[in-house]
Amino acid sequence: MLTLPALANLLTPLLAADAGDYFGKSVIENLPLFLHGIGMTLTISFWAALISFVVGLVVALLRVTPSGGLKIVAVAFTEFFRNTPLLVQVYAFYFGLPKLGVNLHLQLGPFEVSDSFAAGTLGLGLYTGAYVAEALRAGLLAVPKGQTEAARSLGLSLLQTLRLVVVPQAVRLVLPPLGNLYSAMLKNSAILSAVGVADLMYQADYVNNRSFRTFEIFSAVALFYLMLTLPLGFLVNWLENKFNPLRARRLRLRGARV
Repeated sequence: MLTLPALANLLTPLLAADAGDYFGKSVIENLPLFLHGIGMTLTISFWAALISFVVGLVVALLRVTPSGGLKIVAVAFTEFFRNTPLLVQVYAFYFGLPKLGVNLHLQLGPFEVSDSFAAGTLGLGLYTGAYVAEALRAGLLAVPKGQTEAARSLGLSLLQTLRLVVVPQAVRLVLPPLGNLYSAMLKNSAILSAVGVADLMYQADYVNNRSFRTFEIFSAVALFYLMLTLPLGFLVNWLENKFNPLRARRLRLRGARV
């Protein structure tokens, strides 16, 4: 049975004896570093999400194309990136591409892109793109064939049919799984600290190595990631209701009954 003295002993490490020390002090004192890490996490997640969607869409279209050769290429890409660890892929890009003569350190006008940022973004984008491709492929196959036949009979080309008829419906169908994938991608970006990307996890490791207050630091990091992923979930739910009026109406009716 947990007695009051035992509870006090458990809380003693968390609550400092003097007013100059308190639980969370290292987080407050290094808040600018954590905010910089959050900014880097959001930046790399944005570019990785862009890469993953473009790559996933192309691969998904190749998977449903009549060409057997293109299907094989798309399947090989998907299976490779889905069945190998993300960290191994990031290491391959970070250490392997320079060996092949590919310069990852870029200067884009006033913006400088470090080799770790480029390798991390590319690895995270392609890794997530393989999963996005499968989600989009499922959405493409869920669109009734009659939609495609009707569009072609009206004189639309194959590309116009895909762009104007099939792909918009497929994206609407796969919004929930895409939201889950991008939420997981944002959390997976923590792995990129292994190659020196100064994201949230990198800053947490840096502060922890200086203060050795591991529990409070990574408790704060967990809250920071929660603050990033929860709004994404709300956004996906809002978009799903916006593009699916029937579902939104059902939810409103269900709430009215309660």
